[in-house]
Amino acid sequence: MTSKPSHRRGEKIDVTVCAPPGFFANNPQVVRTDKEIVLAYGMQQLDKVEAIKTHQHWQPFGVLTWSISKDGGHNWRTTDLAPTVGKVLDCSYGEPLKDGGMVTMSFPRTFLTVYAYIQKGQVGMMPYNSHLPAKKAVPLTDFGPFSCFWFHSMTRTSDGALLAGGYATVPGSKTSEYCTTVFLRSRDEGRSWHYFSQAPLVSKLYGFSESGLLADKNGRVICLMRTDFDNIPMNKRPKEARVGYGYFLYQMESRDNGRTWSRPVELPIWGHPPYLLRLKSGSILLVYGHRRPPYSVRAILSRDNGKSWDLKTMRTLRGWNPGAYDLGYPQATQLKDGTILCTYYGYSSSLAVDTGKLQPRGIAPTGIFVSLFDEEWMVKG
Repeated sequence: MTSKPSHRRGEKIDVTVCAPPGFFANNPQVVRTDKEIVLAYGMQQLDKVEAIKTHQHWQPFGVLTWSISKDGGHNWRTTDLAPTVGKVLDCSYGEPLKDGGMVTMSFPRTFLTVYAYIQKGQVGMMPYNSHLPAKKAVPLTDFGPFSCFWFHSMTRTSDGALLAGGYATVPGSKTSEYCTTVFLRSRDEGRSWHYFSQAPLVSKLYGFSESGLLADKNGRVICLMRTDFDNIPMNKRPKEARVGYGYFLYQMESRDNGRTWSRPVELPIWGHPPYLLRLKSGSILLVYGHRRPPYSVRAILSRDNGKSWDLKTMRTLRGWNPGAYDLGYPQATQLKDGTILCTYYGYSSSLAVDTGKLQPRGIAPTGIFVSLFDEEWMVKG
């Protein structure tokens, strides 16, 4: 292990966690414990994925992989054996539990069964197909008027309940691509979940899917959502939805712990998906992927509790030029000393090219990366 680099306040350091040639890795999840920081993600051989028609995100040859850091994210040890970890303090793809464990969710490629996973002592799963022991899995069936639930985010509300955000096809729609954001709730630390609410439908032209959630102590929950136009032809979409892979984020809020929601409004922030983190200062950090030129992972602050977003603080954490739009899905945590650790996936060489396809053909191997920075760096630019 190399020595820990210096990290002065107001600076950003970029770290390559895992980027072996010939492999595809994506969707890292960060778990911060009282002993270490753990990233969990899927790793698969790129040539195997290219040989079949299945999209690489479904991890058809995925091997669950962990990277562990004990020095604040500067150096990492990578393994395919589940590590023993300490008490979970923060987890990006789930929520810490009162007993020091965590709960998260996953769904298999059939979409028909959703599972909650309660984990303690060991952590890790892949979003679309968990490799955890079946005894840790809690099948979920109550989706209200929806036939499925594709999980993406979780928060603990002021009443002590857990609120999970996902998305599902709108009942009665002519296409499975017309979705809206849906919420499940648990009042027993993740052991059972029930349908709770959904985002108000704004238009028949576009829907909402992946969400970022953040709860206050007074019953307020803010939710940012990815916008999708997949159910209409490309030439009928707004101009911004025809370039790259994304659209502007939308925001809504609840004043009753997620039971009812305000009408979603469009933000002047293009990209997806959103991840929200409340910082020690009280500011809210938003990180997201900008999946069109210039291809990048970006961060922005709200200093009024999510009522507005300070565009002057918009910063690029890492960019790829040339690049392609299968990148990002950033998730973040804040360390004891105030350092923000943001993990994401992207291209590990300058050979990446935009093929206009989601399949990895012609795209350079992908790696897992970390950016270490602080609020001061974002404010001063």
